[in-house]
Amino acid sequence: MENLQTTNTFDVKDIFQIILRNKWILIIPIILSTIVAYGGSYFLTPNYQSSIIIWIDKPSSASRELTNIIGSDRYTRESSSDRQRKLQALRNEITSQAYLVQLIKDMKLDDDNDLTLEATKLREQKPRFTVDQIKIDILLKKLRKQITVNYVGKDQIELTIESSDPVKAKDMANNLALIMESEKTKYEHEKILDNQTFADIQLIKKERYYQKALDSLAQARIKVTTIKLPDEISSDENKRDILMDISDTENDIDKYVNQIGRIANQLKLLGLEEYRIKYNKKMTQLRTDIDGQILDYVNMMEKYPWTNQNVINKNIKLIDNIRQLESTVSALVKEQFSSNTENEQNILKNYFIAREYEDILRSRKTYLQDSYDNLTSKIDKLPRLEAEIADLEGRVEEARRFRDAFRSEETTVGILFEQAKERTKYKVIEPAKVPFEPFWPDKNKIGILGFIMGLVIGGSSVLLKEILDSTFKKTEDVEASLGLPVIAVIPKIDKMKFR
Repeated sequence: MENLQTTNTFDVKDIFQIILRNKWILIIPIILSTIVAYGGSYFLTPNYQSSIIIWIDKPSSASRELTNIIGSDRYTRESSSDRQRKLQALRNEITSQAYLVQLIKDMKLDDDNDLTLEATKLREQKPRFTVDQIKIDILLKKLRKQITVNYVGKDQIELTIESSDPVKAKDMANNLALIMESEKTKYEHEKILDNQTFADIQLIKKERYYQKALDSLAQARIKVTTIKLPDEISSDENKRDILMDISDTENDIDKYVNQIGRIANQLKLLGLEEYRIKYNKKMTQLRTDIDGQILDYVNMMEKYPWTNQNVINKNIKLIDNIRQLESTVSALVKEQFSSNTENEQNILKNYFIAREYEDILRSRKTYLQDSYDNLTSKIDKLPRLEAEIADLEGRVEEARRFRDAFRSEETTVGILFEQAKERTKYKVIEPAKVPFEPFWPDKNKIGILGFIMGLVIGGSSVLLKEILDSTFKKTEDVEASLGLPVIAVIPKIDKMKFR
């Protein structure tokens, strides 16, 4: 016999047959679970919510002059993060111990036998605290969980209180709003007392600030006059001329350094390397004059362009004095080394002249570089100082406006009044009402959850029953089990009647 090939297919009718066969297994858990869940919700302690809507107002009573100065009439867009921070600060304030303890005392929330019993039990673990302190601590923790604060508009907040007693929820919301208003009013009165001398103090401060700004502006202008240079001196072309002079001086130094090295080798061969020249009065005076002329020459850098004739003449005079060194050094060599040969004297003369030139050129280069650095520093500082002056001029003008505003009696009174009134005001828009229905438990939702749970339990039971049931339900099951085809099917006969 050929092997039978069977293919398992999904038939929706099979599912309906399974459901019909096990309908009571499915229906009974649904009914029981729904009844238990919905009925059990009546045994839960209901919680009620009562909300009060409060408008946050910031009135401004400042004069128009002061408003124009401080710009308090301008609209600024508040970011969501800023609003959340303000809301959190307000929530912290409302749920602070100062507010809640006053609420507890006003409504006598601590006058509760169950609370007293709970506090008495806890006192056994915390003997250092009194029963009243423990009761307050318990109530504070509970109230902070029962109070929520949210925005319901741009300048409106909703204060919501949860309680198992609907009347108590309403009373707590209204009382907490009154406490908030009372605390804010107390704060305003304290600020009014503190600001009696506000106008005079502010006027003194603004006068000092104005004078300080004027002094700073004057000092900055003096600095500018001391460092500001003519355009022909601060120009890039003039700076290039100075740098070229410094570069030429460096080249001359290198030339004389090489010359000194060559002559020193000759002196070493002749055994004259230890010879030193001694200055006489004329030589000392000549070097002093040359050093002074170098300073005079360099100091002209901030007075004239470097190609100016005055600078050129000063440089020519300096060069002439430097050339006088040659004759002076020659005379000293002949005088101090007369016992040496003429050739040795010439070598010594050239050596000492080169040494003097090198020393003078190094001094010239150092002074030139320092003066050039000072020049460029002044040039670089000028834009920054000019910007500082512009900023100080703006500060002086602003300080003058504030000083004049505070000098005005009308504006001074407006500022004092603003200090007393410019505070956040809380106005009740919608007072709290007694809630008719609890917000928890939600019986409809609980009933739906019970229905779903019963459906899951019943469906799982039907599925488990079908998995464990090994009886044949279709001809295909017989063929698959025996490997033989089913030729005929005899229907089930519950009762036979014979005539």
